[in-house]
Amino acid sequence: MIQLRSVLGLLAVAACGVGSGDGGGGGGGGPGSMTIPPDSMEDAITCTAQLAVTGTFTASGTIDPAAGCQPQGTWQVTATVASMGTCATVPLKPSYSYTLSGVGRTTMISYANKPSGEDFHGNVESSGDGACSGFFEHIAADGSNFDQLQLRPGIPKPVDASATITITGTGEFNLWSKHP
Repeated sequence: MIQLRSVLGLLAVAACGVGSGDGGGGGGGGPGSMTIPPDSMEDAITCTAQLAVTGTFTASGTIDPAAGCQPQGTWQVTATVASMGTCATVPLKPSYSYTLSGVGRTTMISYANKPSGEDFHGNVESSGDGACSGFFEHIAADGSNFDQLQLRPGIPKPVDASATITITGTGEFNLWSKHP
């Protein structure tokens, strides 16, 4: 019985965020989480670059400033290279567009214009102060390597009922010699 309670407790903790994989709903890692490779794969990262994230959030409905994080709507994000780090090139799209719909366990995250063969995972959580923290991960084949893009945009706590809010954040690009 104790083991069952432990498992159920872990499941309850794991279900706190809203997120999606390729298909939409479900849980996922937090805003700073990423696909964590086994130790044997750490050498598979051939370069890393740091990114700056900016954009806009457009709410799908009226924003209630007293309600805190309200992520439903469109997150239009642009990533730029803040530091090339060890990378010679960093392939970025002009922008990335994510739409969140639903509430609680029915929340769905869709990624507009997702290329065939690209892995996508997304998650949005309340940061506890009324703001929203997003985490969007893309993994795509790049010749014999794999590009991993991790974007961490944030929406500040709403101060009024404005339907459009400025997004800022950070990100990281990793080039892998094998699939992470």
